[in-house]
Amino acid sequence: METLILRGRPDQRNECDQWTVERDAENGQEFVVQEHVRLDALTSGKPHLRLVRRMTVPEFLSTDQPPAVMRRLQALLDARGTGS
Repeated sequence: METLILRGRPDQRNECDQWTVERDAENGQEFVVQEHVRLDALTSGKPHLRLVRRMTVPEFLSTDQPPAVMRRLQALLDARGTGS
């Protein structure tokens, strides 16, 4: 399962970062994945995502991230009843 948290505003090269929550199928642990997206490449069939980092939700919450990302993640966790 993958849930988009937030996609940043595209820059002048039509690239941005996005954050998703993914659940590991084997152990059920959730991870936040930050990727760099090239929006123009989405429809061209070229690779368009580059992994920036992947960390557990508690690890992610203890890092310095954009406030909008942290608010959206916390709202998602609260809605699921798994907020920290």
